[in-house]
Amino acid sequence: MQINVSLLNAHDFCPRVIYLKEVMEIAPDASIRKTKGLIGHAARKELSLRQSKLLGRVSCASEIENCLFCELDNVLSDFPYIYKNLLEDNDIDYEKLLAEIKSEMLPEIKIINEKLMLVVDELGIDKALEYVTPWKVEYFMKSENLKLSGRIDKVMKQNNNLIPVEIKTSSPPHSVWQGDRIQTCAYCLLLEDKFNGKISYGFVEYTKIHEQRPVMTTEQLRRTVINTRDNVIEILEGKVPEICPHGSGKKCEACDFKEVCYEI
Repeated sequence: MQINVSLLNAHDFCPRVIYLKEVMEIAPDASIRKTKGLIGHAARKELSLRQSKLLGRVSCASEIENCLFCELDNVLSDFPYIYKNLLEDNDIDYEKLLAEIKSEMLPEIKIINEKLMLVVDELGIDKALEYVTPWKVEYFMKSENLKLSGRIDKVMKQNNNLIPVEIKTSSPPHSVWQGDRIQTCAYCLLLEDKFNGKISYGFVEYTKIHEQRPVMTTEQLRRTVINTRDNVIEILEGKVPEICPHGSGKKCEACDFKEVCYEI
């Protein structure tokens, strides 16, 4: 059996979600909150993927902010064509939803602008463009050896070293969410397996603060990836996780499956 790396992150949130969604095939009820979250994530990810294209258009740091605002408009304009599967509920006013998301992202544009300006001021346009341009985007990988597959948001190449970058739009903790850490390490293992090399670290990019936070591929974290993979496989083969195995009421309250979880 081969599992998607995203399930490792889902397992860290709650193993029972995997059972309900993947084994029982229960789909959570649609809601405006959930749809807005999915669309907001996709829009922020799309803007991140376009940063190299954006820098290619400017001649100096002072032009970056206007280009960011224009590119945000382009992202939202292109959205229905790229992410058509997210816009299938006819009962939702998507124009209103996209307008709300744009309003929420405007302060984030200011943060992105400040940090990109620092990079350009320090390196110059050409070096900055090289620095932010990925080697690959949405790079699909699979490994029979690892029993894992997944699509890496960005793979950077620096001094012939490959570095996976996982884009996240949630508000980050002081460091990195454990599920994001596991997911990023798994991508490092996939790259190692394919290219027969060692990858010491990857990054989680938290778009709301425009920060890339490092994830070191320690022996402990590598072991956690393998153990989590094995636990997910057991669930997919029929093992039923206990209710609220993580003991976090906050997770239960935020879960899309909270209405059905205790009934099964």
